[in-house]
Parts: sequence; C-alpha cells; structure tokens
Amino acid sequence: MNLEQSKLTINGTFNSNGGLLWAALFSLLPFFFITFAVIMNETKQKRTFKDWIIAMRPWSFTASIMPILILWGLLFYGQTCGNFSVNWHIAFLCLPMLVLMHAGGNMVSDYFDYKHKVDLPGGPNGVTWIFNGKFKAKTILYYGIIVEILGACLGIVILLNTSWNPIWIGIIGMLFAFCYFWFKGHWLGDFDILCSFALLPAIGTMYVATGQYHPETLLFILPLGLLTVSILHANNTRDLHSDHNAGLETLSYSMGGRIGKRVYLFETIAPYILTLIYCTFCHQPWTLMIVILTLPIAIRNEKTMLAADDNMVGQIPTLDKNSAQLQMLFGLLYAIGYFIGAAL
Repeated sequence: MNLEQSKLTINGTFNSNGGLLWAALFSLLPFFFITFAVIMNETKQKRTFKDWIIAMRPWSFTASIMPILILWGLLFYGQTCGNFSVNWHIAFLCLPMLVLMHAGGNMVSDYFDYKHKVDLPGGPNGVTWIFNGKFKAKTILYYGIIVEILGACLGIVILLNTSWNPIWIGIIGMLFAFCYFWFKGHWLGDFDILCSFALLPAIGTMYVATGQYHPETLLFILPLGLLTVSILHANNTRDLHSDHNAGLETLSYSMGGRIGKRVYLFETIAPYILTLIYCTFCHQPWTLMIVILTLPIAIRNEKTMLAADDNMVGQIPTLDKNSAQLQMLFGLLYAIGYFIGAAL
C-alpha cells in the first residue's frame, strides 16, 4: 500500500468501520462490570466508588495525559503546515488507552511494593488503602490487571481501525507496565518510565493518527520525557535507603546522592535547552519557548535538591510532587505552544 492509499484508508476509517469501533468499545463494559463485581467481594469492608478511583492514584495521571496533549499539538501543527493528514478520532482514543495502562500499572506496582515491603505504613507515597484494610493486596493486583486489559482492548480497537503494524509498541508497553517493579529493582526504572510515558506513546500515537512513523517525534517528546523521569528520580532519591533495604537496586541508589543531584539538574535543565535547539534548528515553532514561564519552578526544585545532604534522609519529602507540578505545567505550555504556532 502506498502513502496516499494509506492516508485514504486511515481517513476513511470511521466511514467504513465506525460501527466496529463503537461496538468494540461498548462490548468492554460488561467485561468491566462483571470483573469489577467479582473483586468487590474480596473484602467485607465497605468501599465507595471514590475508593476505587483513588486506588488508581489519579493524581499521577498527568504523566500519561501530558505526552498525548503534546502529540495532539504536534499533530495539529503538522496538519496545518500540510505535512500530513490526521485521523483525529483515533488520536483522541490514544488518551484513554494510555491512562488506563497507567492506572493498571500503578496498582500492579503497588501490589509488588506491598508484597516486598517497599511501602510501609506511614510511608511518604500516600498509598494507605492496603494497610488500612480498605483493599486486600490481591484485590489491588487483580484490579490493576483488569484495568490493564481494558487499556489493551482499547489499543486493539485502535489497531483494528488503522493497522497492525505498530502492535510491537503495545506489546513493549504492556511489558513495561507489568514488569515495572523488576525494572526498578535492576537499575532500569528510569528507562521504563521514559519509554512508557514519552517515547512509546509518541511513536505509536503519530503512527496510528497519520499512517506513518515519524522518528523525529522521539526528539520532540524528549523534553517532557526527561521531566517525567525526574519525578521518579526525586522519588527514588528520597527513598534510596528504604528501597535498598527492601532489596531494590535502583539507579538512584547506585549513583548515590552526589551524582544523583547532578542527574536531577540535567533532567530539569535539559528540556529548556532542547526546546531552544528544536526551535532554532528543527523548524519547530518559536511559540514552544512559552515553556520558559516554568523555569522558576525548575530552579526552585533544583535548589531543593542541591540543599539536601548526600544521604538524602528526610531531606526532600515533597520534591517528587513538586517535580510532577513542573512536568504538568511544562507539558501543558509545550502543547499550547504547538497550537498557537499553528494558528499564527
């Protein structure tokens, strides 16, 4: 199939296969409610709908929402410039798919953190619903797997309506989601996060929305990817001793506090330098430099990291949350920069 035929096929997807798409989506609902009813019987303690939502750790969803927003901006900019045509229906479906995968991965990770005593009562990560008996540990595991499967089903719906070519991206993404605990404990947690919340969504979303691979997208999503990794780095640096005591060999522990500080500085300064390079040499809109408005937050976070002593005990209790704030605001402005650039 040549490029023009591919574009025609993708742009005509909803005209020819719209019924298949929505039928597949609605077919997921009985599966969800049946399995949801099964796991609700795991404990007799009363739980509300809010409890089930909180178990997903929705406050972390900015890590999965921001890359898709940026890709929407990049798609809109590319379409406006005449670089490619976009199937927006498919592009929009990429957001709930990635959020579901993220939510499921959170709960699978929480289960293994509990099982291996990485998270302890009164810990700083706020995961209390297993310790207080609201949920059994295996309930969280089953719940996470179910949500992961829902995300995978939505991914299959997307592939059915585009092409099976990028299925390798989904397989690798599932591997990263289910095996995050292992990756984290073998120095690869940062790589897992960079791929899961930047590189894989970028290359996958661009393909299913345009019918082509766009390798340059890996560069353009890298600033956000580094800031997303900085959230994990701040978390693991804060917990480097407790993680090590639980048998995890994280990258942060291997580097130690002194080198870890320098890595964090790189992860929070490089995104601004990369954005400037893209605008100067890669024909990206200068409106992306609106991200400079978040630089004071980055500097504040860097000062917090530098002020901590090298053993990090009790020194940076909220730096991961502050890093998440920076990632969210930077990502939002980066996406807005593409939309404004397309309008000018």
